[in-house]
Amino acid sequence: MKRAMMTTAAMAVALGAAGQAWSQDEKAERLPKVSIEATAAAPPAAAYQAADPVDSGTSKISRRALEDRTPGNGDVIETLKILPYANFDSNQGVATQESIQDQRPANISISGGQFYDNYFSIDGIGVNSRLDVVNLGGTNLQNYNETGGGSAQSIWLDTNLIESLTVRDSNVSAQYGGFTGGVVQVETRQPSHVFGGTLTVGCTNDSMTSFKIPAKTLAALGGVKPEHPNYEKCKVNATVDLPINEKVRVLLGAGRQETEMTYYRAANYGGGAFGLKSRSTNALAKVEVDLAPDLVLRGQLAYSPYTSQNSADNARNAVMTQQGGGLTGKLELAGKRDQANWTLAATYAKAKSGREAPDPNFSWSSASNYADWCSSTNCTEGSFGDLDQWQEDIGLQARWSQPFMGGDLRLGADYGHVEARKTRPEDNYAYSQGTVSSRVTCAAGDVACKEGDIVLLSAIYYQAYDAQVSLDSVSAFAEYEVSRGPLTVRGGLRYDHESLLANHSFAPRLSVVYELPWEVTATVGANRYYSRDFLGYAIKSQYPGTRVYRRTTSTVNGQLVAGAWTLNTHTVTAGVAGTGVKTPYSDELTFALAKPIFGGVARIKGVARESRDQFTAGVVTVNQYIRETNGQTYTYNTTSLGNAGETSFRGLSAEWSRGFGRHTVSLNGSWSKTEDNLSDSYYEDPSDETEYGDELIYYKGEVRTLTGVIAENQRLNYAAPGLINGDWSADWWKGRVRTNLNARWRSGYDQIEDLGTYQTVSGVRYAVWDVVRYKSQTTFNANVSALVAKTAYGEARLDLRITNLLDTLPQTVTAASTSKPYRMGQSFWVGMSYKF
Repeated sequence: MKRAMMTTAAMAVALGAAGQAWSQDEKAERLPKVSIEATAAAPPAAAYQAADPVDSGTSKISRRALEDRTPGNGDVIETLKILPYANFDSNQGVATQESIQDQRPANISISGGQFYDNYFSIDGIGVNSRLDVVNLGGTNLQNYNETGGGSAQSIWLDTNLIESLTVRDSNVSAQYGGFTGGVVQVETRQPSHVFGGTLTVGCTNDSMTSFKIPAKTLAALGGVKPEHPNYEKCKVNATVDLPINEKVRVLLGAGRQETEMTYYRAANYGGGAFGLKSRSTNALAKVEVDLAPDLVLRGQLAYSPYTSQNSADNARNAVMTQQGGGLTGKLELAGKRDQANWTLAATYAKAKSGREAPDPNFSWSSASNYADWCSSTNCTEGSFGDLDQWQEDIGLQARWSQPFMGGDLRLGADYGHVEARKTRPEDNYAYSQGTVSSRVTCAAGDVACKEGDIVLLSAIYYQAYDAQVSLDSVSAFAEYEVSRGPLTVRGGLRYDHESLLANHSFAPRLSVVYELPWEVTATVGANRYYSRDFLGYAIKSQYPGTRVYRRTTSTVNGQLVAGAWTLNTHTVTAGVAGTGVKTPYSDELTFALAKPIFGGVARIKGVARESRDQFTAGVVTVNQYIRETNGQTYTYNTTSLGNAGETSFRGLSAEWSRGFGRHTVSLNGSWSKTEDNLSDSYYEDPSDETEYGDELIYYKGEVRTLTGVIAENQRLNYAAPGLINGDWSADWWKGRVRTNLNARWRSGYDQIEDLGTYQTVSGVRYAVWDVVRYKSQTTFNANVSALVAKTAYGEARLDLRITNLLDTLPQTVTAASTSKPYRMGQSFWVGMSYKF
């Protein structure tokens, strides 16, 4: 009731302020039509546009649609939930401190692809991580050799800087490659011919959020709710258009979002509160110069660094700062020659995903005087040091299109150089196993010794290293589209070559459209898509081995003195090799039927994909090395990448959208089934067949092979079998109030899982597996924007963005626990925007 009253009050304030502004509207001096009137008069945009039958898998979300629908955090990927073939992490809604603090874009699976196997671009610049973005998360952040700030979309921007978002989920043109999922194209705003600008601010915090606990978890807590996450989030963004003269235009934009989360030390570390921050910064500069009536020069730079702090609750002086985001740049020349259009472009992207962390790491005995800040047996201080990690992409692009023999011919070629590098710039150590004595005497510079107190006798040596790998890529495509009567055919061929795997990939693309009677348009497509080379395993294969040093103490003149460090153990890290494997690919068949109906446009679409040669752990090779401690020969394993991964996707969707007056409505639904033998949480995962082999389990009253049982499963995450989406946008009182209401129903599904119990049959003990039901869920979201002031100098709006409007309990794959009980209920973002 309290939260409903908050909602009503906030909307009443917005509408009341808007009404006051309307009463003054007639007295206000009007701005030029391009500044205010065009914006106020524009009808609400449809949730997405999908009108081209040749590109039957393409959906475009306009700037106005993004403004109306993006949640308060500015993540445009979230707006893709309106699409029928977009699946998101089923653990969205988990309200841990780490998940709330995270400001990276949402992961998305498109048409059954892995979330890390889409192709993302910003203004044609590829922003796709080729490093490990899967094995990241809260438990991995305090890792001595891995980082946690990367993202599948390596560089991202806030909604305020974006003009449109285009998604290609099927029937993709030969112009695009490097994916087996989908294509997500971000187009940033173009510089305007008219001076103007925007300023937006918004905030939320835990007092504007409802935290939910599942009934079973609350019962396990004895009905006592623990303290919920305590946080604050705020963002500010600004843009300005600067037309220098009739031929030169400049756009500048900048913004920042910051989250401050409160954490608590473990009880044996004092239990006190401490704060950690995440920060995402955006800056964009674009310039357009009309060199001639048919020649335009464009240049741009976008800088979007991301940092996020983390620390263990059972340590002190251990705050790590994870890094993400980066820099993109582009210089493009676009022109015309007779009827031909052409572009030449040079692109650059550098994404950072390293970290900053204190060092070295100590484990002090709590019996020492020094460790009086901790009551555990051993007290941790410090961390594992800095890691520098980045990926740099340099590219050249050429495009040519022209009419040819009654159709349209499109040609293109790309060259790219990709370099990835990971370094530990300095040696680091983790010290432990202390001897406590008042007789301890420390040598000068001995950081693992406290005079008259404690000396540490064991040290794990984390050796400095510099791992790097690079590749060159070449791609080209040719595509021809022609119409004859009711028939339109688009045929294309794409070639890709990357030097790491040294494979040559040829991907044919075909889309055929036929205009049937009764205004029905039919589309069929047959296409192949190839993925790209992954560099993460090549980096990991260069990690140095592990060495542990020990020392002893002796009594000298009544004092306890530590001796010299000597090598105690030496092991070589198990590696991952990746040469000689094939490039993963996906074969697709698709159809679509579209027809005007009920004043709008309806479409039925089907997509079938078979993905093969996906990366898995393959053959294990035993290697030898000489151990430095004793000169004897020992072995370590190298796992070669394999191509045993397979994914099968079947999807059927129905869509309808209509605009009427100052309203737009979009409805769609999909049924799909995704089956694979891969993991969603590890790149070099062995295939199910390799991992489980002939293992037997007990299932439904009989003993069966585990591989045979789990073959009945569909993918657990990023693969809801049923989706229904609804969206309604409206402008009220000549656009003075804008509203958007959207809803998403995600079906429940059954999954065969290990129950953690055992059954004995004929004297043999088997693990019991059975069907586990995951419930469906429906989520409503609402956005309201109300005009509160309008003068000769611009207009101001109050924005209210509500996620999970009805305050329902999210259904997640990961079950709630007593240590992490909360789920995200209803939450509010409140902000203001000013446009001039």
